[in-house]
Amino acid sequence: MGFLTAFARIWLDMTVVTILILCLPGLPPFSTFNPISLPPAAEWTGPREPNEKLNLVDRLFENQIKGPESFAVKDGMIYTGLIGGLIVKIDPTHLKMTPVAQIGETCQGQHEEYRCGRPLGMAFTRSGKLVVCDAVFGLYLVDLEEKDNTEEMRGRIIDDKTPDSVNHQPLLRSQDVVNGSMNLVMNSVVISEDDDTVYLTVSSTNFPLRDSMFEVLSDSSGRLLKFSLKTRQTEILLDNINFANGIELSPGEEFLLICETGRARILKYHLKGEKSGQVEVLDAKLPGLPDNIKLNDQGNYYIGIPSPRIPGKPHILEIVGPHNWIRKFVCRLISMVMLPAQTINKVLPNVLTLKFEYWIGNLEPLSHLAPPYGLVVELDGKTGEIVSSLHSTNGAVRFISEVLVHDRWIYFGSPYTHYLARVPKRLRHANPQKTSAGVTLGVDEPGPVEETLGVPI
Repeated sequence: MGFLTAFARIWLDMTVVTILILCLPGLPPFSTFNPISLPPAAEWTGPREPNEKLNLVDRLFENQIKGPESFAVKDGMIYTGLIGGLIVKIDPTHLKMTPVAQIGETCQGQHEEYRCGRPLGMAFTRSGKLVVCDAVFGLYLVDLEEKDNTEEMRGRIIDDKTPDSVNHQPLLRSQDVVNGSMNLVMNSVVISEDDDTVYLTVSSTNFPLRDSMFEVLSDSSGRLLKFSLKTRQTEILLDNINFANGIELSPGEEFLLICETGRARILKYHLKGEKSGQVEVLDAKLPGLPDNIKLNDQGNYYIGIPSPRIPGKPHILEIVGPHNWIRKFVCRLISMVMLPAQTINKVLPNVLTLKFEYWIGNLEPLSHLAPPYGLVVELDGKTGEIVSSLHSTNGAVRFISEVLVHDRWIYFGSPYTHYLARVPKRLRHANPQKTSAGVTLGVDEPGPVEETLGVPI
């Protein structure tokens, strides 16, 4: 009888605490929660059928880098941003990596992201300047050629010899208010053929990058922006996108394709024709949550799927999505747990509480709970249909965010891996039933000897 009484008391206490957390006004996070309805999970058949084409990959610069998430190419060189804030140039022939710039400061670790920044999407103008979406600081224009010694415009370069600086200037800061809201997490960017119009995604106007889990679990606040490099004017084309992520222009600039990660779908925004200014949701039947999207050499679009919806294994968003009260409870509970660390960090910041505050709201720990699986799909932008897919059933490469076809290789970006993965381009046409473990990578030509530089992260 005493056991039943104690159990009933514990149950009553938990119920009261739950009701208080759900109903008390003024508790963070300051967002709203409505039911989430993901598109029906796609069957992994036809072009989505599992294969082993990515079960063996080259891992470049392993344990030298972390988070080469998105790419830009200039003069045959590949540029990417890393966790730790560095922008690096990669020579794909000699496999040499050179840090070229950093918008933020030097930091002691990933938990100091607010100081060192996080460069994500990037694209080159015709004049060779690099437009960078830094998820911490905002949209920047970096001149990798012009040196500048002024402290206000200092972009750090670190190499194995002499520190130097490059000219970089803010175009649209994350704290700049546009239509009543700040663009806290700028994510991906493309530049029009006019070399003036920039289209970019904002993943959240409610939460910084380190609290990105709250954006995915709460009501949408992301945006699609149009920005002019000449006039510096900003226009909101779309809003209420849940974690707006990758963006790509069609070759004739008839439309934009935008990945809405938190709703597992692709948006098509028309720029020309009768539907100009309208948006439609493609019935692509994605096999997971999309990240970045990039035009490939076959006129289709590669989409990274860092969080697959594996058949027979329910996805966490499928479980909690329809239950807004569960998501609200979880977010409020996490916020309450974070509050002491946040208070300490405002008064006396230290490594322990800074790390605790950073990791508890970050998506990375949650991502590592998923089974190790790598997935890429190829989309026909005109029909909105999936035409092929690349799988890593053993997790040799996972958390794939972006896919770049360059020369004879396919490179795979990721927000969390400690290497840059690639496979020969010919491998995508191999027999899907044959394991890539039996393929020698780079067999068409002798592979170069890898030369790495230690890059702080």
